[in-house]
Amino acid sequence: MIRNSVVAKLWLTIVGMVFVIQALLSVLLQQVFNKYIVQREVETLTQLATSIQSVLTSNSDRGVKERVASDLARNVERAEIKYGIPYTKNPTLLRAYRSLTPSQKSQFNDGEPVAVHRVGNQSNELAVYVKLPDAGASPGMLVVTQQMSVLDEPAHEMRNLVIFDTVLGVILATGFAFVISNNLSRPLLQMNRAAEQMARGHYRQRVKVVTNDEVGRLGHTFNALAEELSATIEQLSMEREGLQRILSSLEDGVVATDMQGRVVLANPPARRRLRMLSVAEQGVVNEQLLPDRLMKLFARVTQEQEPVFREDTWEGRTMAITMLPLYEADATTMRGTLCVLRDVTEERRLDRLRKDFIANVSHELRTPLSMMQGYTEALLDDISDDPAMRHELTEIIHDETLRMKRLVNDLLNLAQLESGQFQMNIHHIDLVQLIRRTARKFQALASDYGLAFKLSTQDEPVWIEADEDRLEQVFTNLLDNAFRHTAEGTISFASDIRNGYAYIRVSDTGAGIPEEDLPYIFERFYKADKARTRSRSGTGLGLAIARQIVLEHHGDILVESRFGEGTTFTVVLPISTDSEQRQSDEWE
Repeated sequence: MIRNSVVAKLWLTIVGMVFVIQALLSVLLQQVFNKYIVQREVETLTQLATSIQSVLTSNSDRGVKERVASDLARNVERAEIKYGIPYTKNPTLLRAYRSLTPSQKSQFNDGEPVAVHRVGNQSNELAVYVKLPDAGASPGMLVVTQQMSVLDEPAHEMRNLVIFDTVLGVILATGFAFVISNNLSRPLLQMNRAAEQMARGHYRQRVKVVTNDEVGRLGHTFNALAEELSATIEQLSMEREGLQRILSSLEDGVVATDMQGRVVLANPPARRRLRMLSVAEQGVVNEQLLPDRLMKLFARVTQEQEPVFREDTWEGRTMAITMLPLYEADATTMRGTLCVLRDVTEERRLDRLRKDFIANVSHELRTPLSMMQGYTEALLDDISDDPAMRHELTEIIHDETLRMKRLVNDLLNLAQLESGQFQMNIHHIDLVQLIRRTARKFQALASDYGLAFKLSTQDEPVWIEADEDRLEQVFTNLLDNAFRHTAEGTISFASDIRNGYAYIRVSDTGAGIPEEDLPYIFERFYKADKARTRSRSGTGLGLAIARQIVLEHHGDILVESRFGEGTTFTVVLPISTDSEQRQSDEWE
């Protein structure tokens, strides 16, 4: 707990430092005080010894001397006096002299007081030795001693005072240390809590700065850093969200991987294609690792560190695959790959259609142009003087010119319909009348071909919003195809109403359409096998134009066919609300 708390560390540091200082100071003061007391006692005893020396060396009576010396000794607590002249006759004084060091003996013989502090097992005394001069050859010695126990009380008082001062200093230091450490650590704790909140994603945290010292400047720096970090995170979040939206809106699949081929980023189209390919290869969905087909490209990119492009077929779709290396910030260390999966099936189909269109147009124009060129050259060369022959050649040229004109007009109409530039004259028309009028045009043709022609439609009017001429063009085209592809049998033209829609069917019992050709029946220049048609062939644009016209009327056109049994085209058109209400009233 202490190891993880700044307040506790500061508090213990300050208190420990004050305690150590107080302890050292206490020891030092104790030593100084003891030395001072001893020095004072030495001075006192020396002064006493000097005074007694003066008394003992005076000419006064011996008894007076001893009495005065005793009076002086009583002024010093627990002081004892011993003297002898000569000291050599006193064994105690002789032992005391012999215990002195050579320097002390020299000092004593010079007449100077000698102070000795003796500390034994059971004794602790201070003694002052003073030489007593004598007329004889052997001097005397005065010894003033005092037990150091008299100093225990002031030393004890001094010790208690030092202890009290130490304890008071530690207590005061504890309080001051807590206040100081708390004030110093409060901004740090605030910054720590703010940093923890920022680590959880709350970047609006700020600390309150109340000082201008180093901690205050640190708080200002932290707030500036938090502000910059918040703005940066917000900007990165916006950019990330924008990138995710861009990736999600792309129709192309985008996949980012690491150096092991694991998927780290993929938009929804890419995930769908990865799931599809993983199921096809492994039988299970795996969105975490690139499929085997892509792993081959991945190995090549990581080895060569160059972009790779190729096209492949997945489940009948043509995919353009582009894979390129991704680098770290140093632009040299490779950190993964980026793969773009683009479905180019429609582009390739349109490209094939464009090529087929150019080939079909060239084929359709080549025959009439060749015929016109040949017959024109024949006329220019006066190949025949027969007016009937010239007239026949001219009619052929005229027919071929009309055929090319129809082809060009059909192409223009189809282009305008597909681009939405074709103008429709929408009116409220009666579909029944339109069907009957169209059927009348083919009654005579049926007799000429020896075919049965059946018409089946409603008795009451069916009103729709449509361009009458364009719908008639659709029905005419369908009936014309039916007559051209039916050698014998029946052609029927019928309509019925169900659920707000009109269903107009053109059926024949002719050659039919092979099943493999049905998906292309409404494409440009699709034409049935000319061997199965009558004397004339169309441009191959009629059904494509018919379908576009029906789509412009918000309807649809369907085809059902069995090869060798016949074909049925069904045009579905929405009827107007007035017609539905009128028919509902009649049924009721």
